[in-house]
Amino acid sequence: MKKQVGKLNAVPSKRLFLSIIADYDLNKSICELIDNAFDMWTRNGRTVPITVEVALDREENRIVVSDNAGGVARDDLTFIVGPGQSGSDSTDDTIGIFGVGTKRAVVALAKDIRIITRIPKSDTYQVEFDDGWLDDEDWELPLFQVAEASEGTTRVELARLRVAIDVEAERLLRSHLSATYAKFLVMPNVVLSLNGEPIEPRFFDQWSYPPDYGPRRYSGNLRTPLGREVALEVLAGLSNESSPASGEYGVYFYCNDRLVAPAMKSIDVGFAKGLAGLPHPKISLTKVIVSIKGDAGEMPWNSSKSEISTNHHTFLALHKWLVNVVSDYARISRIWMGSWPEKVFAHQQGTITELPISEAIEANRSFLPDAPASRLRLPERVAKTNQKIAKRKPWVVGLYEGVVAAVGVAKQPLDHANWLALNLLEVTLTGTFKAWLVNECEESFSNAQLRTMLRDPVPSAKLQKIIPLSSERWAEIAALRRHIDRLTYGATAPVVRDEELASAERLIKGVLKTLFKVETDA
Repeated sequence: MKKQVGKLNAVPSKRLFLSIIADYDLNKSICELIDNAFDMWTRNGRTVPITVEVALDREENRIVVSDNAGGVARDDLTFIVGPGQSGSDSTDDTIGIFGVGTKRAVVALAKDIRIITRIPKSDTYQVEFDDGWLDDEDWELPLFQVAEASEGTTRVELARLRVAIDVEAERLLRSHLSATYAKFLVMPNVVLSLNGEPIEPRFFDQWSYPPDYGPRRYSGNLRTPLGREVALEVLAGLSNESSPASGEYGVYFYCNDRLVAPAMKSIDVGFAKGLAGLPHPKISLTKVIVSIKGDAGEMPWNSSKSEISTNHHTFLALHKWLVNVVSDYARISRIWMGSWPEKVFAHQQGTITELPISEAIEANRSFLPDAPASRLRLPERVAKTNQKIAKRKPWVVGLYEGVVAAVGVAKQPLDHANWLALNLLEVTLTGTFKAWLVNECEESFSNAQLRTMLRDPVPSAKLQKIIPLSSERWAEIAALRRHIDRLTYGATAPVVRDEELASAERLIKGVLKTLFKVETDA
């Protein structure tokens, strides 16, 4: 049994504006205002040219965003401040439907906000508010009729800014806008400018065309779990350059021509162990560009259009297949690392393979050929090269493994990696002599005799007579051992240059090849 005992006031406090703007920086906020202009232009049919101008005035600490997208009608002005109210419908082919972005954006940027707008054949209206309006709970705003502005224009003036607009901020904003709106900027009737200079489009679809593993374009319609259809295009391939430092690899999402998420490298798109692998320079050629167009309600973006909502039904509809595509190209990138110049970057021209998206998703595969056989790692290559000798003379295994271990240690990010590697080589050299004396020499030696012959930093005449190496090689060995002895027992910290380590490595490899026919350059 239930009985109503009253009503609760669920009207939101205006302070919610201040509580939800923490994740809005200059770039996101300016984009919200530009999104509004492109949405208005789209709802008006995109039949006339559009110009959007952004002006950052550092001296006046002021930002102005203006457009000629058509203006906002008087009856729609409430959308400017009403949370959840929007001029876009979920079935519009627009960018925003949440009705919160503009409000958060202007409050995040400034303490004083003024919006002036005029639709064709109408009066010009102005709405303004400041921090004082946020301090009370009266939701009404005064509406002013002002001197006529140009028909079809909107101008957003922001003063007493909360954000810095220095030279670096302007540079970053320009870069952000050039990528975010690149697909708009290539349209012949679109101009977007920042401080009077046009923004140039920046794309990420620079491909290599290695035979059998070139880029592929999957396109067509995708039916979402709600029974609606969106147009879907996915471009996937290997980039024509490696960019691990800048991070410009991974998955890019465009929704209704707007870049929403650049260079995603999360587990949601396959960057995890057992799939594409964790983000790493080895897979930094992997690039997948997803473009979705359709009803705004079918776009898998968050409310600020700064990330993909991975729980959205449209994303879930393509998720499993997308992960497979990412994993397939990441596998090729990883296998060919070390050979990228000749196997990938050398192929700068080619044709993109066209495939229907519906067949790809239904089959849940990328239709790439099986990945090329991966190149064995150095330990495996050396062991395979010497497997016949190792079968006859098992004592050589530890010797070539000593060289492999030294090579691996030298690559570690350690201050004394070369010194540690040099010691491994010296131990391997001593082990090589012992293996010859014990297994190849007709004369037998006691442990005491072996110790005497092997511990002397300078090889004895007897040792040089027994082990068949040239006098030049023995001179190199003597010099190396004296050098290691000085580094070991000297007062200063041991420092080994790269060229010194390389010389020692060549020496030990040569000794192994001469005495046991062991190859370590596999």
